[in-house]
Amino acid sequence: MLDSLILFGQFFTKLNIPISVDDATNKVKTSIQYITLFSFLLGCIEGVVFWGFTYLFPIWFAWILYWITDGLLTGGFHLDALADTADGFFSSRTSDKIYAIMKDSRLGTMGSLALLYYYGLVIGLGIIISSYFDLFHMILLTVCLTMLTKTGLSLLFYKMVYPENKHGLSNIWLGISTWRIIVAQIFSIIIIGLCFSWQGLISYLAIPIIAISYRRKVTKVLGGTPGDTLGAFASLSPLIFLFVLTILTRWGL
Repeated sequence: MLDSLILFGQFFTKLNIPISVDDATNKVKTSIQYITLFSFLLGCIEGVVFWGFTYLFPIWFAWILYWITDGLLTGGFHLDALADTADGFFSSRTSDKIYAIMKDSRLGTMGSLALLYYYGLVIGLGIIISSYFDLFHMILLTVCLTMLTKTGLSLLFYKMVYPENKHGLSNIWLGISTWRIIVAQIFSIIIIGLCFSWQGLISYLAIPIIAISYRRKVTKVLGGTPGDTLGAFASLSPLIFLFVLTILTRWGL
């Protein structure tokens, strides 16, 4: 398990972890059951940082700094994918052209707008919900949102199909055993339930529901699920959760 956490830390963050892990590609495939544990631990780090910021600034500003911290720690790993996916899918081109646009390193108009909308939503929703939550629950929220990036990502590994005649990094996620994905989801469900009770569980449930439609759309257009679309949904998952949780909280449910 420790090797798996080290490997995920090297892959998904900018942290300097100078430890070699043998047979890394195979280790990734056989370690998905730990991916939400890894993102939970990363969330704990970010939660502590957020807590520290609250001693210096108002909660609304500490919340903004939390998202900046997350971007710095992860190097915007999934945000880059979100922008690329938006550029491709909102280009109204053929599937081959969409795929080519997604692989282009340049940032387009729709990708820029996607990032602006994304940060506008997560920051705005966090500021809204902070008037209903105490500091402890805001800290728990930062932990859970960080964890949920990998919760949503691992859902798309289920019977994943990669576009034909395409070669990319997401090939490493093919053929992952279903039980590993289930274990990863159960871990997240337990943490979310402990932190936010049934409101959190309902908010979590929105993620797999949307994941079904999301993957169906991506597969219809591209014939599979390339890496950028995986990363895009990893970013969207905490937004989905936060959106639903904010609504439930404001309704007093």
